[in-house]
Amino acid sequence: MTLSKYDHGFWYYIGTNSESFMQNKFFSYEMAFGGAGFAISYPLAKVLAKVFDSCIERYPHLYGSDGRIHACLSELGVGLTREPGFHQMDFHKNVFGMLAAHPIWPLVSMHHMEEIDPIFPNMTTVKALEHLYNAASFDPHRILQQTVCYDSWFSWTVSVSWGYAVQVFDKHVLLPNVQRVQESYAPWKSSHLGGLYDFDTKKYEPDPCRRQLVFFLDKVSSGINGTETIYKKKTFEKCKFDRSSPRRFEKIRVLSNKLVLDKQQLLAPRRHCCDALPSTLSNVMEITIRECKEDELIHMQH
Repeated sequence: MTLSKYDHGFWYYIGTNSESFMQNKFFSYEMAFGGAGFAISYPLAKVLAKVFDSCIERYPHLYGSDGRIHACLSELGVGLTREPGFHQMDFHKNVFGMLAAHPIWPLVSMHHMEEIDPIFPNMTTVKALEHLYNAASFDPHRILQQTVCYDSWFSWTVSVSWGYAVQVFDKHVLLPNVQRVQESYAPWKSSHLGGLYDFDTKKYEPDPCRRQLVFFLDKVSSGINGTETIYKKKTFEKCKFDRSSPRRFEKIRVLSNKLVLDKQQLLAPRRHCCDALPSTLSNVMEITIRECKEDELIHMQH
């Protein structure tokens, strides 16, 4: 799917860096990290195979095979084509912040799953991944895609990371700030540079009663009206709230049509829009995801 947008007749070296500034600085910003995986087009792989043995003799000092392949491709004059769907995931513990603010490119890979907490609460690592893959089987192009909409009546901000989680902020948050990755995780290396990352981040609120409300994927189904995903609260903090607080909701129902991206949309993706519907039940929020209109802006309507 992701690679279909590239012309397989050309020389391509496709992958991604680490999320960690320190890892990139130590290894290389121009290297595709092997944990995330990378792709080499067939004609380039044929040429690389011819020269690889002689090339790697010059690089015994490099840490891994990804470094040696990068060095050899550099000698062939080929640079890295970055694809944001590959994820090295040089983190520890809770990676919620990264998954909830995924780029608008399709998910390709995730690494270091043994080093992080299960991506869904109250599950093992394997069960949590099976849960995500089940959602992906219904709509692989849409998995983890972030859609943001606003409830102007209550001034709430709603962020849907499809197939994973829905966040409801009880205040108006501008879209660029919703897109920043929350630093819910621990750094890969503990040093003064360990907490520096090569993407936009923001602090993760430590107090769960001051944090946005999070609903995690519960189940997925499809029918004549499209795909329905249900998200439920998986943690239950004893926080005080009134009727104007989104904490009254027990679950969120999201409706969407299957996302099928053609080559042009893969090359130049655009975020989808969503609408917070008047709820038929007092404890359920309903959201629909749709394509944005040509000149539509994603912001709070007044």
